Amino acid sequence: MVSNQVPSLSAELLGVLACPHDQTPLRAFASGLLCEHEHRFAIEQGVPVFSGNPRRERIPGNMEACQYQDKQRPIDQFVDDWLVNTNGNLYWKLRGKLPRYPIPKWPSHPGPGKLLLDIGCGWGRWTMAAARAGFKPIGLDVHLDALAAAGRVSQQMDIRADFVCADADSLPFQSGSVDMVFSYSVLQHLERSTVLRFLKEVARLLKPGGICLIQLPNTFGLYNMLLQLRRGFREARAGTFEMRYWSRAAIRKAAAEAGLGNLRIRADGFFTQNPQVSDLDLLSTGGKLVVLASQAGCKVAAILPVLSRLADSLWVEAGTQANSSYS
Repeated sequence: MVSNQVPSLSAELLGVLACPHDQTPLRAFASGLLCEHEHRFAIEQGVPVFSGNPRRERIPGNMEACQYQDKQRPIDQFVDDWLVNTNGNLYWKLRGKLPRYPIPKWPSHPGPGKLLLDIGCGWGRWTMAAARAGFKPIGLDVHLDALAAAGRVSQQMDIRADFVCADADSLPFQSGSVDMVFSYSVLQHLERSTVLRFLKEVARLLKPGGICLIQLPNTFGLYNMLLQLRRGFREARAGTFEMRYWSRAAIRKAAAEAGLGNLRIRADGFFTQNPQVSDLDLLSTGGKLVVLASQAGCKVAAILPVLSRLADSLWVEAGTQANSSYS
């Protein structure tokens, strides 16, 4: 017998989900979801799973086991374990002893009641930042354990958010259903062809006047040039999470091929890919100096936009052909 409800999934989420294969509506089927063409999708830990190869990795395999100084801290263990992988090298000394969740300040206009997708959300730091800015956020990632942690942390922080397991280039949502698509420190780890498919999905999903706001590393950033020199200026190896650097010309070409317009590129940071001023209290003296230098560089680049060409981290904003409702 087919159930009329799916446990743990909100009516708002069900109202915008669609089969990633054919974009047909979904309905409840036993403990999962079913589309018109009989594609079935499971629900695990309260998260609908649309990826054919969801990542299950509770503890990061690229570093030693985390040593916890105080296991009584109210910090989710997953966040402690994955802090460096999700937030960057400035957070190394905090791994295992994080005093609070590093949820950043929202970088754009608030969005009261607007639907936002956070692509590659991890444990949900930007998803929760969007919720605090008034959005109705849906966090999406291929890492199922990260999404489970995001659910736990959002409940702990009393923040309303939904989470979905899916691939970035095959988004399980209805066309024209989303006000904003956001992604930070994610797309640089994906193949360029995957990023292009993602941007085409963005163009499909955005409502008229909707926008996407994504972060990408600049090929010609001052610090990025040094990092590229260290690896001989070769392209990232296929199938790895190595950094893919993007030039402005490549960004413009990809946006145009995807059918996105109203392109705007500006500086996000210098000397780092994650310059969060809201985390100054968490960082070492060296980390504070990097973030403050980055902030100063962005302020100067706002006055002299040509300097943004030397920024290491870029904000890329684009939208549908209609004028953006956020401009």
